[in-house]
Amino acid sequence: MTRSGSRAAIRNSRSLVKHGLRLTSVIILGALAASVLPAQNDRENQIQNHYRRAQEALSANRFDEAENEFRAIIRLDPKLAAAHANLGVIHYARGNYSEASKCFREALKLDPSLSKAENFLGVSEARQGHMAEALPILEKSFKNSAVDELRIETGLLLLENYNDTFKFDKAVAVLQSLQHDYPNNSEVLYHTYRLHSDIGAKALAELVRVAPDSARLHQVTAELLESEGDYVQAVDQYRRALKVNPKMAGLHRALGVALLSTSQEETTRQLAQREFEMELAANPSDEYSEYQLGEIYWLRHEPEQARRHFTRAVELRSGFVDALLALAKVWGFEGQPAKQVEVLSDALKIDPQNEVAHYRLAQAYTQMGRKEDAARELVEFKKLRQASASISSIYQQVRRRPITEQTVEPEPDKP
Repeated sequence: MTRSGSRAAIRNSRSLVKHGLRLTSVIILGALAASVLPAQNDRENQIQNHYRRAQEALSANRFDEAENEFRAIIRLDPKLAAAHANLGVIHYARGNYSEASKCFREALKLDPSLSKAENFLGVSEARQGHMAEALPILEKSFKNSAVDELRIETGLLLLENYNDTFKFDKAVAVLQSLQHDYPNNSEVLYHTYRLHSDIGAKALAELVRVAPDSARLHQVTAELLESEGDYVQAVDQYRRALKVNPKMAGLHRALGVALLSTSQEETTRQLAQREFEMELAANPSDEYSEYQLGEIYWLRHEPEQARRHFTRAVELRSGFVDALLALAKVWGFEGQPAKQVEVLSDALKIDPQNEVAHYRLAQAYTQMGRKEDAARELVEFKKLRQASASISSIYQQVRRRPITEQTVEPEPDKP
């Protein structure tokens, strides 16, 4: 095999990294050549032996040894682009981004078609703070790269840059692509939360600046107070918002939900009921207000009235899980477990991880004498409850709740 043949075999391998940034997954370009083509001279034989030893060293995480093997290859043939690129990957993994950039640039000078080397070059430049040089490379790499860990790294660096420079439209586009390709990646999920929080914070700052006395600002303030558990002050802010704009959709309902969070006294329920009825007078299709009226009647021991409102809420939005759960509990109370199972099954088709649905389904199966089904649902409930226990309080703080949600906890004055 000639030296040009060896280079061709190396170039045809192309990819520097099989699964992103894990050095143990690096494909040593040309290493397979020894098994398919005989070496034609001593130099070719030495190159192949060094590649083989480098691959073995990387597999055993002996990175110093692998570096020495690549340097030996470069001494034998300084024009083997893949050797420079692989050496750059080792420097990159060690955090030596300056040396990594030099290696990737040399590799690309010798073989501009090494796309992974270009990807790594962009990330290495960004890690050094050279965003002017890195940005065009990162944008090109993210658009064309394969779905691997290096693409995540590239995307997150682009997100950071776009976010810092307030280019939120570009940031959202990158984020949507990452969410599609890596829906369960913790870094992607964190940056999803972070980006939307930053967009929200910027929008809130603008709202304070341009409309400091607006109904929307009072509404946002009320929602923040609710997330902190200060429902009394939240009620005050919702009432201020309604003074500014009494016709704003959703405000009466939001005030009603906040009121119910302050107290379960009947006088408070009456105040909340009035707000939900005012919301429905202005917007008869507000499924949330129908649901909340159902909850009030349920707590008053009026299951028929409660069922009417829960049913109406489901009619307005068939995917309203909490309304389905509430309707199911009425069917259970009225001694109709078969209808309860039907409604709960519909809820689980929409939200298979809903622990309340599994818990109530276990109760319904028990009423029907289906002990095995009940046991299965109870196991599923306990698994979901355990998994969510550590994050539930944090989750409740950061999410916005338009309604009082269904739970498995005992209800006050349960019928």
